[in-house]
Amino acid sequence: MPDARWYEQMYGGRDEKLMPLEPGHQYFLADPLAPGHGEILDIGCGTGNFLAAARSAGYSVSGTELDRNAARFAKERLGLPRVFGLTISEFTERYADEKFDAVTFFEVLEHQAEPAKFLEKVKACLRTRGYIALSVPNRERWLTGPDVLDYPPNHYLRWSAGSLRRFLSSQGFEVLSVKEQPAGIGHTAQMINMSLRTGLSRQIAGGEPATFRDVMQMGPQEAAEALSKVPTSRERALQFLGRIKQTICYPIAVAAYPYVVLRGYRGTYLYFLARLLE
Repeated sequence: MPDARWYEQMYGGRDEKLMPLEPGHQYFLADPLAPGHGEILDIGCGTGNFLAAARSAGYSVSGTELDRNAARFAKERLGLPRVFGLTISEFTERYADEKFDAVTFFEVLEHQAEPAKFLEKVKACLRTRGYIALSVPNRERWLTGPDVLDYPPNHYLRWSAGSLRRFLSSQGFEVLSVKEQPAGIGHTAQMINMSLRTGLSRQIAGGEPATFRDVMQMGPQEAAEALSKVPTSRERALQFLGRIKQTICYPIAVAAYPYVVLRGYRGTYLYFLARLLE
């Protein structure tokens, strides 16, 4: 499992801005079966976008975040004092008496090498009959090629709706809501772009350009050098051409979208709401 420094290094570009709400966040806030009020602990809260939205919806919010810069942003820029730079294990040890009406962990479970142990720590934070809400990348989402982020040390697990339902049930939860995001126009454009690999970048660059997946596999020093490297004029030109290609895929996606809907292709996000049985 990566440590805090790894997440700060790999995801540091997202530490200084408020990210838009993810579909999992939106599904929870609109879910009629969610508690609607009470105290929430959000694990892996990032820069606090969901916590801020939940606070506006009437919840009392707390969060944990390994990335210290993201936690600082949530505290200082969003006025969220109860954001702790701790793992869930460390939080349960230091704040053993704190219990919550709901514990949320959006895009977190796929990062866990030991999901049952992780969920035991989550349960230790819940009040009787407390709720959990989560989202993960859907293993059954529409893909036309490999997702470079979907491998260790970034992702350890790939969940389908069936496997996640069985896992939560085996851990003492009653599943209340399940939502699989449908593939939208943006996802369709991304899949078209992914399927239209030409090898042009490799030919012009004289080799295979390093991907984020490559950087994730590097040691700390090598990764730091790769992330701080100033792109050459040729690499910048390739990035520009890549953006043009992505843009061209959008009108194609619009034309293809009725077929995507007809086939029932799924998008990235899989959302679950569940409640502790005891």
